Amino acid sequence: MDVTVRLLGGFEVVVDGRAVPSTHWRRRSAASLVKLLALAPGRRMRRDEVIDALWPDLLVDEAAPRLHKAAHYARTALGARDGVVLADDAVSLLPAADVRLDVTDFEQAAEPDAALDSYAGDLLPDDVYERWTEEHRDRLRLRRLALLRQTGRWATLVAADPLDEEAHLRLVREHVDAGRRAAALRQLQALAAVTGTELGTGLSPAAVALRAEALALPPEAADGGRPVRRTTPLPLPATTTIGRDWDRARVQELLEHSRVVTLIGPGGVGKTRLAVETALERSRGTDTEAAFVDLTRVGDAGLVADLVCSEIGVHVGSADGAERALVEALRRRSLLLVLDNFEHVAAAAPLVSRLAARAPEVTVLVTSRARLHIAGERIYDVPPLPVAGDGAAVALFCQAATAVDPDFDLSAHLADVVAICRQVDGLPLAIELAAGHVRTLSPAALRARLGLRLGSPVGAPRDSPERQLTIPATIDWSLQLLGAPEQELFAALGVFAGPVEVEAVEAVCGEVVPDAVAALSRLVDSSLVRRVTGRRGEPRFRLLELLRQRARELLPEPVGERLRARHAAWVAATLDELDGRKWTEPQPWIDRITDLQPEIRAAHADATRRGDRTTAARIAAAMGTFWHREGHHDEGMRWVGAALRDGGELDGQLLGRLHVAAGTTIWTHDSLAAREHWARAAELFRRHGSDRYLAYALGLTAVTFVGDPAAYPEALRQSDESIALARRVDEAALTAQLLCIKGELTRVHGDDATARSVYEEGRRLAEDVGDGVLLSMLTANLGYLAEHRGDQAEAARLHREGLGLAWAQGRRLVAAWILGETAGPELALGRPEHGARMIGAADRALDDLGVHRAPGDSPEYDRVVAALRAALGDAGYERATADGARLTLDEAVAVALAGPPVQLAAPAVS
Repeated sequence: MDVTVRLLGGFEVVVDGRAVPSTHWRRRSAASLVKLLALAPGRRMRRDEVIDALWPDLLVDEAAPRLHKAAHYARTALGARDGVVLADDAVSLLPAADVRLDVTDFEQAAEPDAALDSYAGDLLPDDVYERWTEEHRDRLRLRRLALLRQTGRWATLVAADPLDEEAHLRLVREHVDAGRRAAALRQLQALAAVTGTELGTGLSPAAVALRAEALALPPEAADGGRPVRRTTPLPLPATTTIGRDWDRARVQELLEHSRVVTLIGPGGVGKTRLAVETALERSRGTDTEAAFVDLTRVGDAGLVADLVCSEIGVHVGSADGAERALVEALRRRSLLLVLDNFEHVAAAAPLVSRLAARAPEVTVLVTSRARLHIAGERIYDVPPLPVAGDGAAVALFCQAATAVDPDFDLSAHLADVVAICRQVDGLPLAIELAAGHVRTLSPAALRARLGLRLGSPVGAPRDSPERQLTIPATIDWSLQLLGAPEQELFAALGVFAGPVEVEAVEAVCGEVVPDAVAALSRLVDSSLVRRVTGRRGEPRFRLLELLRQRARELLPEPVGERLRARHAAWVAATLDELDGRKWTEPQPWIDRITDLQPEIRAAHADATRRGDRTTAARIAAAMGTFWHREGHHDEGMRWVGAALRDGGELDGQLLGRLHVAAGTTIWTHDSLAAREHWARAAELFRRHGSDRYLAYALGLTAVTFVGDPAAYPEALRQSDESIALARRVDEAALTAQLLCIKGELTRVHGDDATARSVYEEGRRLAEDVGDGVLLSMLTANLGYLAEHRGDQAEAARLHREGLGLAWAQGRRLVAAWILGETAGPELALGRPEHGARMIGAADRALDDLGVHRAPGDSPEYDRVVAALRAALGDAGYERATADGARLTLDEAVAVALAGPPVQLAAPAVS
């Protein structure tokens, strides 16, 4: 496992060549833990040192659950079970991996130039207020300043440390020696400004002497001595920019290594503001000019050079072409040129390429809804603002709302504001347009009619460009720059509910746009479609919610109805194909179903609306095992119930699968009804010759007899037949699941020897096929057997291991089941209060999820509850379970996985 951790200029982790998406760090504390450990010698720290750094205001015992939770989320984000290891009193980051750290590369680089090239920015710019970063950041920054001085990079040194007089004077000397009078005087003016403002002093004698030399130089001629007008200044933002520090740092990093950087993104995402803020920051305190050119002022790509000349003060003579005059004027000029709204003059891209090649001191920062596709271009895809209770999107809404209503109180409307920001996917323009209505609509009312408000220009500032007065206008501006295939595909993509792979686009939209892949690529280039990375690293494509709404508005009928039918048919076919893989590739199967959830729900709703009973039934039948493992039982019961009511025209195998799905949705609520469904399914599968499904139905029927001594022989016979059938069709994952069922039967019946044998075989098979969920259940069930034989420490270990496996897979329902099992050994280990708290937390979690315990767990649960109640007394037991019920599932799992110190119960004193 090769891992690269980048902390300079921002935080990024790359695992085996693939960057961990920022969304995978589900808790800020998880990312902070990885950053902290990465900076530690050997990526290892004492547990108390970690807690002191990340939770300085908490006691060690109070912070321990948070540490375990952060470690869990870090492991999940890294995709490694040993990503963060808590052992003994130490916490380690990726102890078995080959880890490369950019900080180490910088500090150990043999050559100064190589070290500086590796310095992408100050350490962790998003964590400047974390005290554990300060010493590292200051050390690295001082080393960089020393290297800049050593290599004579005076302009960069001034930008990094504006108070460094020597660097200023070195730059002035270079300008004077080159005859650049104006540049020398500008640099001296910058020095005078910082020394006067920051130090309260004037220019030093050395600076005064250099100023005299500069003033003695002749004024520089410009374009044959003809007067020139000043460069068009950067437009200063009217309000404070919110939430773009990270983006600005990344763009500055790109500008350090490339002379053409293009900011792309959908209309209204904030490209222009980010470009202006970046240019202002870059030009401040250096001799680099910054100029701004709004390309919406021309409609012809052939006039771009003329407009740029006009905006930066270059005179075009009658005999000169604009491009030639521009190149000549900029050949020796240090300039950051901001070209805004390039998308509608895209044919002028070669001009940018030639300008970069012939004017070595010019850097071009472009904003566009599509990339330029020229050599040397670097792309930065400007993201929407993050949406959270205290995120940048909410802060922007508050800023815009306060501008129109100074009495606006965010605290009274936080939930509605967060929902509004989420509805518009954090798009800044949409947030500002929505907030413009708060004088007439409360956030709750605005949330209810958001689509109508964003189509009205009422909330927009009067000086906004026409294309930014409404969201539809902003989207249509981009579409008008594209051809008919792209416009048709954009509308067709509205049938999808979430991110999908390119194969789905081809399958559903290929009828409307034959070359859908090429059109999709152009939509991605134009920032109308976003490319995201799926959990397996595969590219997926999605529309932001506002763009999806517009796509649906633009989709004509009957094309829309035909595409929705194709979408539902594609979902049903995909689920049919996946259904067979649940026993051969169980983990990829469950991940794929999880990814498809938005499409599945949309397709089922559409098939039901159109009266397409077969497609709706196929979708419902394929979801049974998923519902059993993941929850969603109420939804499953509705879908399957409707399909069975209309099931007269369905074929026998599909009807059998529906009965299997029906049983899985009600099993924990009504095992007798589940038994009827599964027995009926077995009957249908025998008749229609499907050994694989027959094995599954027999095993499920057998499990309904758990705890029924009279039915035990028949249940065992059915279980053995199901296992034999699964072995015959060579389905290892199915065999493992059926072995787990036989283990339940035999364990509850008291045959622990047989139960242990089948559990252990099932565990080996589950591990071989990568079924982490089943592996977690089998491991926890072995914990029950350890309890029965009196090995309570081993039982605690197995229950915790099973819980950790389920949690690492993100399986909340299975984790809630196993959480209650961890209480079993606690009385014998001297921790009855802890055991009762885990019972309370598990009961609360299962109640929140709307499910009950599996029947095979009920006898064990009753045994443990009776023992804990006897040990604590009724009042003590109720108090402890109430304490546990106050924990969220996340908090309870963190506590359970932490495992309090073992204290064997002292012998009773007679």
